[in-house]
Amino acid sequence: MLSWLIIAGSLALTLGVYSGLLGGFWIDAVARWTARWANGMLNAIGFDTTVNGTILASDSFAMNVVTECTSIGLLLLSLGAVAAHGATIKTRLLGAGLGIIVLTGVNIVWVASLFWIGAVLSQHLGIVHLLMWQSAMILLTIILWLYRADRFAVTRQT
Repeated sequence: MLSWLIIAGSLALTLGVYSGLLGGFWIDAVARWTARWANGMLNAIGFDTTVNGTILASDSFAMNVVTECTSIGLLLLSLGAVAAHGATIKTRLLGAGLGIIVLTGVNIVWVASLFWIGAVLSQHLGIVHLLMWQSAMILLTIILWLYRADRFAVTRQT
């Protein structure tokens, strides 16, 4: 029963963040951080971009990194699933750490790639953003949780 409450709580937190009921300063801080890291990645591969708050811009394209562009929602769901699934504290912490690192890293690649597509292939931005990347991030979250659950699950005695 506790597992279901944890999952429901992480889902409620995620919905609260995405609806704007929860968050505020720290959500904006994560969006700014995401924009800065994506800016660094884009500049490292030769793009001339700047960042101002959550706005990532070049001479030809600009985008606003909003709450949904961060890994917060997926992290809340992933952390809830890790916390709810039977495992030792050590393996739960390892699973949480793995999820945070991988999902945040891939999310930065996501934002940077969407900027690149918007600047170079803008006619494909909508389909890549809504269909490809969002689906890929959800699948990655599930795969990470399944890996951790399979690898570190505590077997229950009946």
